[in-house]
Amino acid sequence: MAVETLDTEAAFTPHVLHKKGLVIVDFWAPWCEGGGAIVQEIEGAAAACTPPAAVLRVNVDQFPGLAAAYDITAVPTLLFFKDGHPLKRIIGYTTQGELEKFLSTLE
Repeated sequence: MAVETLDTEAAFTPHVLHKKGLVIVDFWAPWCEGGGAIVQEIEGAAAACTPPAAVLRVNVDQFPGLAAAYDITAVPTLLFFKDGHPLKRIIGYTTQGELEKFLSTLE
């Protein structure tokens, strides 16, 4: 499963809110070291889901409106959506194993 990066705020709706299945939204910032390191962990955990979860990265510096709309106060923050509905969030760095365990509760 490829990790996609949001390129326009308008693309959030089709990539997340209108998407069927599980979507992991990674709110990150280029200045946050943990934000870059967590990408591989997310990608591995998403691929382990059945079916694989989609992953979308949202740069909070580029899209502050989305960060405000979803009450993102720290990065990295992961939001989990299923069939367009927000379910849960994880704030801070998380390992692939922890993510896989968490995702198994959402499937």
